Amino acid sequence: MLDVIVIGAGVSGLAAARELTRAGYSVAILEARDRIGGRVKTVDDFCDGLMEGGAEFVHGRNAATMKEVQDAGLNLRGLPQMRRTAFNLGGATRWLPLICMHPETWACAGMRGKIANAQPPDMSAREFIEKHGYKGRARQLTEMTFLQHLPGGVDDVGVLGMVDDGVLDLQTRYNHRIVEGYSSLPRALAQGLDIQQGKIVKAVTWRCDSARVRLEDGSDHEARAVISTLPIGVLKSGAVDFDPALPSSKQKALSQIEVGPIIKMLLHFKKNFWPNWMEMVACATGPVNLYWSVFRGVAGGPAALCAYCIGPRAAKLAGESDESRMEILSADLKRLYPKADPRRDLINFRSINWAEDPFACGGYTYLPPGSRGARESLKAADTGRLFWAGSGTESRPVSELVETAYLSGLRVADEVKAALNNGP
Repeated sequence: MLDVIVIGAGVSGLAAARELTRAGYSVAILEARDRIGGRVKTVDDFCDGLMEGGAEFVHGRNAATMKEVQDAGLNLRGLPQMRRTAFNLGGATRWLPLICMHPETWACAGMRGKIANAQPPDMSAREFIEKHGYKGRARQLTEMTFLQHLPGGVDDVGVLGMVDDGVLDLQTRYNHRIVEGYSSLPRALAQGLDIQQGKIVKAVTWRCDSARVRLEDGSDHEARAVISTLPIGVLKSGAVDFDPALPSSKQKALSQIEVGPIIKMLLHFKKNFWPNWMEMVACATGPVNLYWSVFRGVAGGPAALCAYCIGPRAAKLAGESDESRMEILSADLKRLYPKADPRRDLINFRSINWAEDPFACGGYTYLPPGSRGARESLKAADTGRLFWAGSGTESRPVSELVETAYLSGLRVADEVKAALNNGP
């Protein structure tokens, strides 16, 4: 019998398996896909350069994964987004400081502090906005603060959950791209591990002294402990059965944590029609939340944008064909840059819809009003020898980041070691 089975070869599962293997335990990772990395997915066949279909950045100079990046010998490219960001609030596309100088935006000057210091009772983003009387551009900027990372609408996102999940901290971090592609990080973590791909888990039986998983092919695999790193979207879908049924605390937590859609669309053009200084343009209106200029500052880099669509905007695009999405984005870019002809200059287009991925069943998660503490209940080690990890189980430093997934793997490895050393 194995000591530990890890379900999922994303960053959380890889981190946990590596720590346990180093500690001398026998560990196997069961991965449903034909690749590792989970929602880290570098695209290497789109243009003359690497683009990210999933996670985009190492967030912050002090990210917990930074040492892993350095130990793997990977290179980073810094992104001074705050100094190189453009905004579009429905009119002309302008540099962010110019947007902030407009008199209509002054009303929300202390908005971030008000969010950070919010006290119970919890409220939705809309209730917060209306409570503070934000209108016009101030309202638009406040909505963008809530919804640029969280895939819900203004009626869906809770203020206290957003604070707990560290989203305000995320928005001020100095980001980095991994030059060799983000997928190089999980590949580095996976060195020497027993990873079995194409293994789709359909059921988990958990007890006080062992646990067992059943695969789609009907085979059973038993271990002294099982770690689930299944995305919350998969857990909520009912694709995996648990015996006995998960306790009410876990079921309540899953009912409280919402999963929202994310669609990333890659665009390759003959030439740049956006300013060379621009790292990102964020949009208050239109079909897309923001565009990244992927190769800004890279000599000879392709003219490529990544369109990032999250929450209600992604839900609206979800029913469209790729051809229709391409036309919608071309028209949107024409709106942002009227002198350009994006459709004429477009060379290649690709979209990645994480809600359509059966092993993700969505993008990020968020906490609706009244859901504070749900992540803590989900990750609690209260289901015998079945343990829980993954980016959606953690609130800090920022929920739903690669860094957070990595930290959850380290945390659950310690929980498993304690349980196996102490007995049932």
